[in-house]
Formats: sequence, C-alpha cells, structure tokens
Amino acid sequence: MAVICFEGASAVGKTTTANEIARKRNTYIIPEVNLLFERPKTESKTWYLERQVERWQIAQEKLKEYDTVILDGDIFQPISYNWCFDFKLFNQNLDFIYDFYLKEIKAGRIKFPDKYFYLYTSQANLRFRKANDDSRKRGNFDKHLEIVEPHQRYYEALNQFVPNYVQPMEAKNLEENIKVISSLT
Repeated sequence: MAVICFEGASAVGKTTTANEIARKRNTYIIPEVNLLFERPKTESKTWYLERQVERWQIAQEKLKEYDTVILDGDIFQPISYNWCFDFKLFNQNLDFIYDFYLKEIKAGRIKFPDKYFYLYTSQANLRFRKANDDSRKRGNFDKHLEIVEPHQRYYEALNQFVPNYVQPMEAKNLEENIKVISSLT
C-alpha cells in the first residue's frame, strides 16, 4: 500500500494517467486542492496549506480500502511553486511555509508521499494537449509554462536528498506512463 504523487506541468497528463491507473487497479485519486475544495470568499493565509494537510489525511483514510492512493499534484506544492516564482506568488515567504509544514509534520498530520513521479514533455506538446482538451480550463496556463524548467529542477533536486525518490518520466503516451509507473509501484 502506497501513497504516490504525480507532478508536472499543466496538460502533461497527470490526471489522465491517474484515471487510467485507477481504472485498471485498486487505486484512489485525490485531486488537487482547487478541484477538491471550494475556495471561501475570504480565506485565511493558511487556507491552501490546510487543504494540503487535509488531502494527506484523506489519503491515509483511503489506504484502508485501496492498494494505492495517487495525489494528483503535490501536497507540498506551496513550497515548489513559491520557489519557482521566487516567493512572490502567494504572499507567503519561505519561513512562513516552512513553519507551517514543520508543525504539521511534527504533529504527524502530514508526511511525504512514498514516491513521486514527475511527468514532463516539451512546451509544444503541452500547448497541443491544452488546445485539444476541452475537459479542463487550465487557468494561468501561460504563467505555468514560465516555470516548467525550474519546477522540474526542484523535483530533480529531491533525488539529491533521497536517491530515486522522484522518478522523472517523459510523458510520451498514456500506455508508456502506466508501464513505467506500474513497474515502480
């Protein structure tokens, strides 16, 4: 039983891959915060961070019923996204985010997934996939394209701390994605 996380640029195929794996295996998918929760009109500075903790807690509950739980998007995304945007994105500095997560980790309310899969492809492919997928809005798509390279470097850097913790994988097609992920979970 494992909690795995899919990360990568918008339109790379994280959700499509997760859905296909869930169709074939005893797997539960936890969507990203913006799909799972309705944002309040006025939110606290920690609202988004708290929802990431809640996603982890949902994962722990679902592990009682499912062999694998897939986090569609990283529960530590506030760190990676803020890092990519020089901590100018959410008006939260690194110390604020670090203090929040450290407290939650120490209390046992959140942990790191068992494994990350970082899906990537060219920007041309991302634009093509977005243009040919009417099922999702993909807000701020162009802004997200600006951070494709630093975002990927962030996840590659995790492997320096824990070798082979993040599996980078070129998202060529759905069948290949599933083959690689299935061989490692």
